[in-house]
Amino acid sequence: MKRLSFLNINLLLLLLVCTVPLAAAEQVDEEIVVTATKIPQPITEVPGLVQTIDEETNAEDQNKSVGELLLQEGLTVSTHGGGASFANIQLGGASAAQTLVMFDGIPLSGGTTGIVDLSNIPVSGVEKIEVVYGPLSALYGANALGGVVNIIPNLTGDAEQRFYLSGGTFGSARGSLQLTRERWGLAIGAARTDGHRPHSATERYDLAAQLNLVQHENDFLKLYGGYRVKNAQLPGSELWPSNDHQEDRNLFLNLAGKKEFSNNSLEAKLSYQSWDNYHESIFNKDRHFSTRWGSDLTFRHDRDAHRFLAGLAFNYDTSDSTASGKHWQHGIGLYLQDLWDLNDQLLLHAGLRWDQIAEYKPVFSPRVGLTWFPAERLNFGLSYGTAFRVPTVNDLYWEGSGNPDLKPEYGQKWEVSAHWQERQITVKANAYQSLLRDGIIWADPDGDDQWLPENVDRLRIYGFNLIATYDWGLIDTSLGYAFLDRRGWDSLRAGYTRDLNYFGQHQFNLKGQADFGKLNINTGCQVVANRIGTANGEKMPDYLLLSAGLRYQLTTNYVLSFDVENLTDTKYQIQEGYPMPGRNFKLTLNGRY
Repeated sequence: MKRLSFLNINLLLLLLVCTVPLAAAEQVDEEIVVTATKIPQPITEVPGLVQTIDEETNAEDQNKSVGELLLQEGLTVSTHGGGASFANIQLGGASAAQTLVMFDGIPLSGGTTGIVDLSNIPVSGVEKIEVVYGPLSALYGANALGGVVNIIPNLTGDAEQRFYLSGGTFGSARGSLQLTRERWGLAIGAARTDGHRPHSATERYDLAAQLNLVQHENDFLKLYGGYRVKNAQLPGSELWPSNDHQEDRNLFLNLAGKKEFSNNSLEAKLSYQSWDNYHESIFNKDRHFSTRWGSDLTFRHDRDAHRFLAGLAFNYDTSDSTASGKHWQHGIGLYLQDLWDLNDQLLLHAGLRWDQIAEYKPVFSPRVGLTWFPAERLNFGLSYGTAFRVPTVNDLYWEGSGNPDLKPEYGQKWEVSAHWQERQITVKANAYQSLLRDGIIWADPDGDDQWLPENVDRLRIYGFNLIATYDWGLIDTSLGYAFLDRRGWDSLRAGYTRDLNYFGQHQFNLKGQADFGKLNINTGCQVVANRIGTANGEKMPDYLLLSAGLRYQLTTNYVLSFDVENLTDTKYQIQEGYPMPGRNFKLTLNGRY
């Protein structure tokens, strides 16, 4: 595919945006989000850029993983391709280890690697996903430099049963069953595939349950538990093929409660999670077992024009690894936040968090911003924040290569944003600059294949995001464009001249769907351009992907779907050396009763 220029892409973007007619001002039911400030707010009042995947979208893709769904929605997901692949999200040019993944507001443990595998988290039972572009260490502590992905589950509601059965290319088959009741719910699922490459077969199993012990209008006490298993053959890269095998077992338990009284509310969470990882190669057999006990206590007080928030968080992590040894780490964080309505048009948001993690020096993470509302459902924002990431267990103690003297990474970000929502149209945009110091990289300075982690990296990132949706009546369309320029510091040239745009400087997403009675047609187009390889720094090919799907309402309770991805059978790679699947299809039957 011919390389796309920055000018051509922006001209196309401008043409498409200009074809969207202006909607008449009319009362709209605004979406409520919570992750950006820990306080439920209309999305048009939230500081910064927030992208959501709602319950309706999740309900159509219950047989997918969260990684597949985020990739479908145009987010940058690094994957080695196929069901066996480890999938992780990268926001705003930050790495996967610098992007915090949460489940129901609880940071998920990335084990010894510090990275959460999104390919092993099912969409089944997920009510909503909120993606907040960072930094957010002022609220959530370590590892939120790029932003936060909050996966919000809910297995309760009206009494019903739902099932999803699908099959397709590469010997793939998936199924899930969800039972929903007013106070409890249960979801089970399974998936398998032969894979699109030799030695890439995968099996996944998952189980989740929720019990609402107390359930009133504003108060609750609920228990949620989930268990996931993934067995995968790992084919390796094209340059370094392998016959590795990996097994993952994840357990997640959470007891959460909330009590409201007068103008105050108190919310508490107590969680436990574990990750048992077994990896076998021709060289060795390694096992890594990680656990995390976590708690979070939040107090909110509303008074006049202020919405105060104060919280205390505590984590206790352990790891037992054949490659990194036995270690433990504790962390405690105190945070404060105030949303202050200066007047009808100005909202000041300010936050500060203090973290003490293990033996590292205490870290203060501030966040401040101003949002202006010149008209109803229109805002402009300006914000600044800092964030940090602590070294992982592998960074510190990997056998023969770890560096126990590593320091945390530190980042800061300036952002301007805009959000406009009317009856038929929604437009979100932001522009930002991020700086990172003391970045941790694994380097081979002596050229002797002895790779060691060091605090030597400095990064500068410029970026712009645009998300626009329009409801034409029978047809819904969405447009997304992201520009990213990620540069590393070159000490010889004394400037940010190292090109680190591994996942593309330009990403363009266009989606549409139309309803014709019982028939629904959906299409998608994605373009990724200006990428550089990780191995030798050479340019990687641009790529264009097309997808299409049909959904037919057989009866009131049953729907048959047929989806095709990569219609043109494009040969491409997201991660260098790992080819992605060619043209593939899936047939799905789902029902409720």
